[in-house]
Amino acid sequence: MKVTVKLYGVLRKYRPAEAPGAAHHLFEIDLQSGSSVAKLAADLGIDSGSYSAVAVNGEAAEEGVVLQEGDEVRLFPPSAGGTN
Repeated sequence: MKVTVKLYGVLRKYRPAEAPGAAHHLFEIDLQSGSSVAKLAADLGIDSGSYSAVAVNGEAAEEGVVLQEGDEVRLFPPSAGGTN
């Protein structure tokens, strides 16, 4: 099945080299049917601790969510900042 992926910040380094477009563009990836967000991340070489937020089809999601054909997945790295 095909899903569309967008990686943010430092996660862009995991974008497949063969994916067309710039690092900040969406790209498609083929996954086995029944794959989860965690499986997608692992297939891209991203450790589970390397992303802190996930969105599937514009909605916040957990990494265990099973993906469907045509889903759009966005992975966000942990953010730093704030005040002391």
